Amino acid sequence: MAELFADFVIPPLLHSVTLVVGCAIIVAILLAVRPPVNQATVLAFVPWMVAGAILHVFYQLGVIFGVRLYPSTAEPLFSAPAVYLTTFVGMGLIWILLTMIVSPDKQAARVPKFLGIIGVGVALPLVGLVIWQGLDPLIAMNPIWPIAGLVVSLVATAVVYFLLGVWRTYVLARARYVGALVIFAHLFDAITTTIGVDVLGATERSTAPQAILDFAAGLPTADLLGTGWLFVLIKLLMAVIIVVYFCEDLVEHETQTNLLFAFVVAVGLGPGVHNFFLFVLQPA
Repeated sequence: MAELFADFVIPPLLHSVTLVVGCAIIVAILLAVRPPVNQATVLAFVPWMVAGAILHVFYQLGVIFGVRLYPSTAEPLFSAPAVYLTTFVGMGLIWILLTMIVSPDKQAARVPKFLGIIGVGVALPLVGLVIWQGLDPLIAMNPIWPIAGLVVSLVATAVVYFLLGVWRTYVLARARYVGALVIFAHLFDAITTTIGVDVLGATERSTAPQAILDFAAGLPTADLLGTGWLFVLIKLLMAVIIVVYFCEDLVEHETQTNLLFAFVVAVGLGPGVHNFFLFVLQPA
């Protein structure tokens, strides 16, 4: 079976320099226009994260099936992690334009709203393209296990966040839906990884997750629980610790903490969405 978890690819020098310069310009302009960054902004980033992950899925499909889905000159921009920088540049341009055209007194509410709506408008056609690719006779579209992973991730997030609220009510009051999003993103990544490794026979090629999986494989529980459970537990603990530790800063340092949470969400949600759609599209 093809290895579905690809190593990070460093694009050629020209593409790398272009991405770095592009990101630097976007960041510089954002620092100049200073758009408000609240929890709604973090939610507005989500469809863009989904779009970036799907764009990388198409890159992976090209690798698996030996076909070219992107123009050769642009293809390196959709490898990982370059694809997330590529997506950031596109999203950043929209974010800057919205900040410049929306009146300052309405930016906190309207800029995240419009940014999220445009992100959904970008992500939905890409989801449609994934489904369309699944109709190819070379691909056996099998969404059962990925959807099961999504449902389990949602239910587990609700349970964990409820218990966290019972233990520390102030965490939910401050972190609200962004805290839940952090926990879901990393549960989704870990659970889809577990399904891929323990159920679908995929191989993990990222060093740290593979080390955890190898360690779990040597435990007496491997025959009963598989190898992914430890990865799920570690990712969950890390997500909970981040939410609990940084939730207080959401009041005093709103912008910086929301950006931190957005980064943490992206680190989990991007790979999770990538796993989900790549497992849906399996070679026939």
